Amino acid sequence: MNFHEAKSKVWTYKIIGVLIALPAITSTIISMLKMLYFRLEDGTAMGSAIARPFKQLVSVVYENTQALALFWQNSPTPSLGEILSRQNVYFLSIYVLFFVGLAFYTSGGKLNRRLKAINQKIEDQLIAESIRGDGGRSRQQIEESIDVPSSTIFSQFHQLYIAPVIVAVIGGVCLKVIGL
Repeated sequence: MNFHEAKSKVWTYKIIGVLIALPAITSTIISMLKMLYFRLEDGTAMGSAIARPFKQLVSVVYENTQALALFWQNSPTPSLGEILSRQNVYFLSIYVLFFVGLAFYTSGGKLNRRLKAINQKIEDQLIAESIRGDGGRSRQQIEESIDVPSSTIFSQFHQLYIAPVIVAVIGGVCLKVIGL
């Protein structure tokens, strides 16, 4: 891909990343809040006492985020007791989508940094050719001759493969400490 194609790919990657990651993280957070609200209380007096402040917190968040009603109605409510339930599979799918969107956004940023370095080298070459005075190539000719290696989201190893597992383990430990 040439320099101009790479420039348009930067914005495409960043927009796709935001369009995937923002709804996914919103749905994930709302799913976790719904899980705290519906699954925290175990039926005992002590469980009710522990669950009450969390339920009040989730109620306040729910009342103040009615603009996100679509997410409140459609986000899955995960259950730690039934690991392979449909709600948990939906939750894990949305959870993974967040990291895919983040990988797209980061890939666009990485390509953007690469293009900035290439742009600096193009300007340096233009200056060098103007100093020589031999009527060198124009900026457009130089940009068309550059072959920018493409980057894929799958090269974002940490964000796609390691980060979701680490966050899930930390979240699982926190939920076990809370008592879910």
